[in-house]
Amino acid sequence: MGSGARFPATVVRVSARRSRRILIASGVTLLTSVSLLGLVAVIRWRGDQAVQSDTRTVLAASSQQLVRALQSRRGTLTFLRDTLNRQPNLTPPQLQAMGASAVEHTRHLLDTGEVLAGHPPDWWSEPQALSATERAQVNRAIVQRTQLRGVWRAPSTFVTTTRTQRTTLIMLEPLRAAPNGQGALIGVFDLKPLLEDFVSTNLSQRYPVQILDGETLLYRSSGWLPSTPERRPIVVEEPVVVDAASWIIQMQPGSTRVVQTLSWLNMLLIGLSVLTGLGITVIVWMLAARTWILQRAVARRTAALRRVTKRLRQMATTDELTGLYNRRFFLDRWEWECDRAKRYQRPLACLMVDVNNFKQVNDRLGHHAGDLVLQQVAQELKTALRQSDILARFGGDEFIIALPETSPQQAALVAEKLRQVSIRIPGGELQKLPPVSLSIGMSRIEQTDESPQQILEAADQSLYASKRRVKSVSALPSPSHGQFG
Repeated sequence: MGSGARFPATVVRVSARRSRRILIASGVTLLTSVSLLGLVAVIRWRGDQAVQSDTRTVLAASSQQLVRALQSRRGTLTFLRDTLNRQPNLTPPQLQAMGASAVEHTRHLLDTGEVLAGHPPDWWSEPQALSATERAQVNRAIVQRTQLRGVWRAPSTFVTTTRTQRTTLIMLEPLRAAPNGQGALIGVFDLKPLLEDFVSTNLSQRYPVQILDGETLLYRSSGWLPSTPERRPIVVEEPVVVDAASWIIQMQPGSTRVVQTLSWLNMLLIGLSVLTGLGITVIVWMLAARTWILQRAVARRTAALRRVTKRLRQMATTDELTGLYNRRFFLDRWEWECDRAKRYQRPLACLMVDVNNFKQVNDRLGHHAGDLVLQQVAQELKTALRQSDILARFGGDEFIIALPETSPQQAALVAEKLRQVSIRIPGGELQKLPPVSLSIGMSRIEQTDESPQQILEAADQSLYASKRRVKSVSALPSPSHGQFG
């Protein structure tokens, strides 16, 4: 029993050791994955910083170029203003000729003219690129602008959008000479082609850009990536101040070497992370499978050892021929029963059983027949006894029975019942052998100082006395000291 109880502990130790290995492998997996993810995050952050830095540099240069491009357009109006300040009395044909020359030599300029405070503009020629509706909307925007206080003190620039979604850039250049005291020179530019021309000319690397006037979108390039909840592209912005107008130019990273390298590096790291995760997952599963296989092997070996232990224990306590307890087991149990009976003053009897004429069976029919007779005797004894009685083969053709909680009178009845047993001998009719019977010897605990061995010797003496009686199977012998038959 003690050796069998150690096997589950062995399985637990093996399982715990393998579990620790799996936990260590899982920890290494987690550490490796975290390191790779941290490396991806750091590289991405550094890459974003580098991309933003490069984009910011390009954006700063582009915003300056945009301001210079707009200032170059204002240079045309400045030239016309200086001409009018020197020659304020030019005739209308001369003004029309000067305006036509300015439109011809300035890209994206639609028309020029003069405007007085609160009055519609006086165009030097009809803008051919504007429809009548668009021209009326532009006129209203100019009137509203010139009604503002201080608009005549400094050059101003503003943007207006018609109902046809056409955006125009309007520049005002105040006139100082009389009779134009509160008047200004105006120029109308087609803004979208102007900005498209600027982007295509100055942004050689094709950075996606968009230009805003407050919330109004002035221009957006074709490669611009809109922001969505799933994707938030990098956007760098820079303010652009043109006279009193304040624009915002926004730029996204273009297809530069930094962006390409960052994309390839991210893809490489993500691939390595996936491969590492798959590899470590396979390793963990292999360790788990190995642990399971080892546990199954240990479980099978434990079961085999338990079966062997059970078999050895059975062989150590059981008689192989009859299946009854053997002499060693009975002697150990007999001492325990004697101690219990003495301690609690309970009755205890012992029966010694011997098979009569058993030697003739072996001599005439052989040992095989004798073994069959012993097996039949064992079966008859088990049938006649209680489950609490202890029956064992004591040696040869002798059997011994311990009867706990049995008085001398009850033991005598059991002995008499066993004497009536008649066992047929297999093949005995041919040798004219009669059925075998049993001789019974009895003893019981009479004095507390008697040892278990003395009680057994008393039963043995009673057995031999019973065997010496000739044909005295119906009456019990009168008991003497420590014995009765």
